[in-house]
Amino acid sequence: MEQLSSEVPAPPLLPLAPADAAPVAEGSHEDARPSVRLRLMRGLAASFPTFVGNRLRMALLRAGGLRIGRGTIMWGAPVLIGASNLHELLSIGEDCGFNVGCFFEVEAPITIGNHVGVGHDVMFLTRGYEQGPGAQRAGRVIRAPIVIEEGAWLGARCTILPGVTVGAGSVIGAGMVIGKDVPPNTLLMGTQKISLARWR
Repeated sequence: MEQLSSEVPAPPLLPLAPADAAPVAEGSHEDARPSVRLRLMRGLAASFPTFVGNRLRMALLRAGGLRIGRGTIMWGAPVLIGASNLHELLSIGEDCGFNVGCFFEVEAPITIGNHVGVGHDVMFLTRGYEQGPGAQRAGRVIRAPIVIEEGAWLGARCTILPGVTVGAGSVIGAGMVIGKDVPPNTLLMGTQKISLARWR
């Protein structure tokens, strides 16, 4: 295994705003809740026990307006919060697998490619804050998209922060907090960043 680096710098807790990220007025509640139809369908999907009724669960989420590809399975109903048009901002490809407890904060686009594996309790966060002065470190609200490319595997309880792209075929170890882009075919685990290119 080719080791690229022995240390990976810890990502910032809250990323700085991308150049094209627009600040949001403090206290703004515009587009604060998902559509009524999606909330209803998500509620029905959550009524099934974990690992039970998976095809019906997916049919209900699609009926609520979510764009989910064929063959994708969620072993439990995900938590969905964000804009009222989150069904337009969230796109999930074909033949993906999501374990229980996944959390989607959809205030900017989240795009997940085909054949992506997602462990339990994984969080996708599209909202953050600019770093402010010491008197108030959480500054202006920012929103930035997330992209998970084809074939990636996200380990249990990892967190994907705003503006991150996880490259195709990459593996994110359990519990990792990802605040920077991950190149394709890369393993991130603890302080290790290892190329998987030889096993492509």
